[in-house]
Amino acid sequence: MGRLDVLASNMDRILFPVASRKISIAVSAVIIVLLSLILFSVRQNILTYDNTLETVYFILTVVIAYGLGSWFLLGYVKQTSRAATNATGPAVHRGPLISLLHLAVVIVQFVMLGIMLFVIFDRTSEYLMPYVNAITSGFATIILGAFAYKFAKWYKLSNKKLVVLLYFLTVLTLAIMIAADLALKYVITTTIEKSAPGEVSREDFLYRDFEGGELLKQDIEPDYTISYIVPLQFLAAWQILNNYPGMFSFIFRWGATGITLNHYNKNKRINRIVFWAMLSIPLIIYLLGKSPDLFNLDPEPWTRPLFRGGNIAIGIMFGLAFLLMARRVPAVKDYLTLAAIGVMIISIAFSVTNLQQTFGIAAHSLVLLSSYLFAIGLYYAAISISNDAALRKSIRTSINNTSSDLLQSAGLAETQQRLEQEVLKLARNQSDNLLKQTGVRPSMEEEDVKNYLEDILPKLQRSAERGI
Repeated sequence: MGRLDVLASNMDRILFPVASRKISIAVSAVIIVLLSLILFSVRQNILTYDNTLETVYFILTVVIAYGLGSWFLLGYVKQTSRAATNATGPAVHRGPLISLLHLAVVIVQFVMLGIMLFVIFDRTSEYLMPYVNAITSGFATIILGAFAYKFAKWYKLSNKKLVVLLYFLTVLTLAIMIAADLALKYVITTTIEKSAPGEVSREDFLYRDFEGGELLKQDIEPDYTISYIVPLQFLAAWQILNNYPGMFSFIFRWGATGITLNHYNKNKRINRIVFWAMLSIPLIIYLLGKSPDLFNLDPEPWTRPLFRGGNIAIGIMFGLAFLLMARRVPAVKDYLTLAAIGVMIISIAFSVTNLQQTFGIAAHSLVLLSSYLFAIGLYYAAISISNDAALRKSIRTSINNTSSDLLQSAGLAETQQRLEQEVLKLARNQSDNLLKQTGVRPSMEEEDVKNYLEDILPKLQRSAERGI
């Protein structure tokens, strides 16, 4: 075990004594509800808020999402990344890159928590919040880029499996989406003008075209108004980078979710109608809400709320799909649960505008934690899928090496009975070896091995009889 791995394991043991899947899911649900309220408040003014509610949102986001949320969710990552030959087994060897990324996420997440707590108690220091946004978005991009690199290497080693390619494209487009969003903030300009007498302090999110470009937001005070605009010369680049990375990210997230669930649903663990509903409903909602942008139509009043509600629904549907499958595949439930929590939070957090200087930036900056959870959950799932393939190959090789006399002389039921005990022993040994090598257990359980044996044995027996 490397020094980074030891350091990461020691840090986890000290900082995260509590690691619970149920508590992590419950905390995530509270975060998602809070983020949903915030999203509807800062997009097209679907909900409204005043200075008091702004402060409440800010405090809740920092305390619940960054405080309790980070503590429980990063503790759950610790639990997920531990192997267990027994309940007190040693930490899994995560490799230097994964250990480094884990250390970076923990350190940055709690440093940002400290900065935002300082801003809560000293509101004159709100100028620090854009730095919080830049640091978290920058680190999220680096982490997703590192995982994209890992998936690219895994793709070459996995005989170019489609699922690994989709994981690579999913993580890469998420990195591009977050990086583009951060870069676009540098093209926004601000103008200060005199407010009309008697104006009430408020923030208006307008997203309205005018002759000088696009007016995104106005901070209105009794004495002045600050307008945030995208200048006309940057408007085309803004529209391209604001739409297409997110669209491709959604497509690849949808594809990666579908192919992962299809792999774990080979034994029909989920009803087919339910399975396809989980995949099709997010796509339909997305297309309906995105149709004005996709087909260059004037948005109707209902399309924007639908699109924002669609963002929430899409994230929740993806997450529920992973969670439902996690219940049916106990061996990989922690990996799928991490991916579920990550995809639900990032789908909503990224949509919250970081032009809102307090709770907006705090909510948007959760892209760091959620990106890490989603990427590492997918990473473990990818290894699990590859381990499943290796285990199936070992079983098939073992049966192929069985005496052809045995395959020919006995009936199918008798042959299966004779082979089952031997194959199960092989599967257990192979599973333990893969766990030691990768830190990830295959999802195939004894029942899956028996089903696989029932599937391939008749074919091999017929081949043996033809070879007489």
